[in-house]
Amino acid sequence: MSRRFGQKGTVVRKGCTWHVRYYVDVQGQDKRLRKSVPIGPCIGKDKLTKPEAVRKGAEIIASLGVNTAEHLERAMNVKPVVTFAQRVEWCRQYHKAWTDGKPGSVLSMESQLTKHILPRFGSLPLDSVDETAVQEFVADLKRGTFRMRTPNGDPKKTYKLSRKTILNIVGVVKLILGKKVWMTWELDLGKPEDPQQRYFTEEQLKQIIEGAEGQYRVLFALLAGTGMRIGEAAGLHIDDLDLDNCVIHVRRAVWNGRELSPKTRNAVREIDIDSGLADILGQHVGIKKAGRVFEARNGSPISGNNILKRVLHPLLKKLGIPKAGLHAFRHSRVTMLRKRGTPQDLQKQWIGHSSLRTTDRYSHTHEELEYRRLAASRVGLNFDVGPNRPNSGVALAQ
Repeated sequence: MSRRFGQKGTVVRKGCTWHVRYYVDVQGQDKRLRKSVPIGPCIGKDKLTKPEAVRKGAEIIASLGVNTAEHLERAMNVKPVVTFAQRVEWCRQYHKAWTDGKPGSVLSMESQLTKHILPRFGSLPLDSVDETAVQEFVADLKRGTFRMRTPNGDPKKTYKLSRKTILNIVGVVKLILGKKVWMTWELDLGKPEDPQQRYFTEEQLKQIIEGAEGQYRVLFALLAGTGMRIGEAAGLHIDDLDLDNCVIHVRRAVWNGRELSPKTRNAVREIDIDSGLADILGQHVGIKKAGRVFEARNGSPISGNNILKRVLHPLLKKLGIPKAGLHAFRHSRVTMLRKRGTPQDLQKQWIGHSSLRTTDRYSHTHEELEYRRLAASRVGLNFDVGPNRPNSGVALAQ
């Protein structure tokens, strides 16, 4: 590529506007690309004279940097194109979301990459995955119908992606691209959906605990009385129980049969329990001094999926309670704490959330009619209201 000299641009008149023409060096090409940008009006009240247009055109050329050595250097040194798939491979080796992430989170990201992201962007140059491309991707995910398959690959049923799932998929794309790329994006993901998370009323909790048998009665009482995640309950050891002081120490969780550190930093916590729950746990543990509080028949940690399918769902069906997951116990606990007026700092500590904004989403007090009625009666008008005016108003006016 020949040496380039500084250019001032050529000012020309196009219709009612002055334009400046200039050349831009293109990577890997000797021939430069000619461009033209508007400067200002050449007629009317705010028109520019030709000398004014020339000076302003020179300022525009300078601001574009087409005369700098860096501009020519970029044009002469063509960098190899990095594809999105190559960036993914780099992330798998060096990005903290993969190197330091929990196994469950990494497994979820890899599933989203395999099913949705890499088929769409894998072969594309990394620079081409911009806001427009991702917005089109989001629209296709919202419209799409996907097929679930059995372990041997046979089609099972079709499903649509929820807004939360699409948010998670876009989150993985953003992790790979980096914040500098997407920080100014304004993606339209549609209106948030109304939360459909189930919870159990206090009467339902009583029925579930009384209807369960063996260690599952103790487990369901623990989940209802603490709001622990099922993985945290599965990871409880006997030395995590301080039953004399009615305190449970959450130090680990079980995922896919493996003991790991809890989900978040705030999940490592102490949970205060009532003496009734402490007695139930004490009777369950008995004379054991070590080992897990709950175990499967073969001595391995209990599995949340197995408990859900083999114990909780059949029990709910028998009791006539609508189907719900084990996380419903956690929502029930938050609702109970709110109804009892538990201090907010204790709510956050016992549940293991980083902020009360997260805890707010677990409360279902608005669905408790009797609780709302009682709350309304406590703040009701403290006088009798007649057909025309408060009876006590006459006395007040005298």
